[in-house]
Amino acid sequence: MIFKLISIALIGVVVVLLLKSTKPEFAVFATIVTGGVMVILLLSTLQDVILSFDKIVKKSGVDEGIFTAVLKIIGIGYLTEYSSSIANDAGCGSIASKLQFGGKLTIFAMSISIVSALIDVVTELVNMV
Repeated sequence: MIFKLISIALIGVVVVLLLKSTKPEFAVFATIVTGGVMVILLLSTLQDVILSFDKIVKKSGVDEGIFTAVLKIIGIGYLTEYSSSIANDAGCGSIASKLQFGGKLTIFAMSISIVSALIDVVTELVNMV
């Protein structure tokens, strides 16, 4: 898997470098396509990881809503990082920074449900004593 990923990345880098010297307006598109192909390649691995975590959550008895929220937060983090990297590659550092800030705010807002559930668990534990 990693060798396929590295191969795609290196081919993408070569294509982007060639395009930058001949048709710079297409270099960003080559970057996006290369990244997209890499993400598609990784989706099967990601699916296996999610299924494994789902089994762990079912065995542990943890609320599935918390698990779902954590997965969404992780996904937002990865998508934000990926998108801001594309913006940086396109020379739009300011937009990339604002995108990262928006992603952080979204993650912060989504984490409220996890913190609330944690407080509920702690409260139950304190009441048991």
